[in-house]
Amino acid sequence: MNFEELLETRDARQTMKVRLPYGYFYKRLIDGKYSNFVEFHDDLADYVTFANSVRTEAAEMEKITDRHQLHFSPNEGEDGVYAIAVEVGNFMTFGQLLNENPAIVAKKDFIHDTLRDLVEITRLINEHDVFHVCFSPDNVFVRKSDSTVRLLLHGSYYQKLDQDVLYDGDEEFVAPEVLRSSQIDARSDVYSLAKFAQWLYLSSGVPIELKGVFDKATAEDPAHRYASVADFWQALQVRHSFRKTALMAIGALAIALVVVGGYFYLLPSPDDIEYVKPVEEPIPDDMLDEDGDLLFGIGADADSAAIAEAVSKQAKINDSVSVDDRKLREYQAKAEAIFRKQFSRAADQILSRVYNNEKMNMSEKEFMVRSKAMTEELAKKEQELAKQADLGNERSQRIASEIIDQLTTKKMKELDKDYMGIRKKAEADEPAKKTNTTDKK
Repeated sequence: MNFEELLETRDARQTMKVRLPYGYFYKRLIDGKYSNFVEFHDDLADYVTFANSVRTEAAEMEKITDRHQLHFSPNEGEDGVYAIAVEVGNFMTFGQLLNENPAIVAKKDFIHDTLRDLVEITRLINEHDVFHVCFSPDNVFVRKSDSTVRLLLHGSYYQKLDQDVLYDGDEEFVAPEVLRSSQIDARSDVYSLAKFAQWLYLSSGVPIELKGVFDKATAEDPAHRYASVADFWQALQVRHSFRKTALMAIGALAIALVVVGGYFYLLPSPDDIEYVKPVEEPIPDDMLDEDGDLLFGIGADADSAAIAEAVSKQAKINDSVSVDDRKLREYQAKAEAIFRKQFSRAADQILSRVYNNEKMNMSEKEFMVRSKAMTEELAKKEQELAKQADLGNERSQRIASEIIDQLTTKKMKELDKDYMGIRKKAEADEPAKKTNTTDKK
């Protein structure tokens, strides 16, 4: 390829046109700078009402200073407005962006940031009774340097035109009432923006927790949709928070199961003791102790009176022993209370090293290492405190397991509090919003 052919190829690239609903978007290199133009379709430019709508929109959009709004000026000819000159910048449509770099949708926060910015500018223009109507990939722009969104021509200015002709090829992204030339309002933008969001998720698949949100946003009947793009965005955020919190809760539950399971695995297993049913005896068991038979010496033919006297003596002895038993139970209760308090404090400190927002996203390898170390530390602390409190292994292990279970449940709820706050607020706001919703023209 010679130099002249290279220049021709470059010029062809620079003047490449991209089809929009209203015309063709292209760039020209004039005096070393790119200028952006939209050349309107001939069948639109012939309408006087279309030219007037272009002039009106150009003037009114000058009042919108949001960076996501592109400004333009009409190019007038003998037959009226035939094109518009768009503000300086390197812009492209979303269709072009994903055609050149389809992997960009997998970039962290790309979809979130794109939808957030679109909601921001759409909410702003809706407040001025302006509606974009068609969020198709060929009608939403991005700045090439940072992929931030831009909007250009808004459909509500051109609703007097034949909508089927205007949005030919983009019908999928336009609400049914628009194509029927019915009333256009904020719910029409909800429908179209939701369709655009679904298109963004095509490569990775729509998350299952968002399906219900998209179903409502794209309902055939406008009355069944969200009242505004802000409501639609809030619903998306709540469902995203639900997913994040659900994963966090699952992770916390997994830790709890590993901790409790590992804890008992480290403890010694008690020996099984076979149960033998005692033989019924006419003589009380406590009179047949190992230290000596209290009936010894009264004779094999002792009558009932002799036996009754011996039993009476043993009862008096038992009364004194029962006093000692009460003192022993009181001592054990105090020892148990001390153990509960000390082990609760120690276990809380140990579990808090994993049950926090920073540690919930640890890798599987880190998780296993920390879980093993945590269970070993809990078991060691239980045995140490049980020995100090003079509690038996079976008793201390049961109390320790109860405390661990209570603490893990508490910490899971604490990790879940942000989501619960969002959900409760959303549920409380929903009836009020439905009651106060009014149609916008």
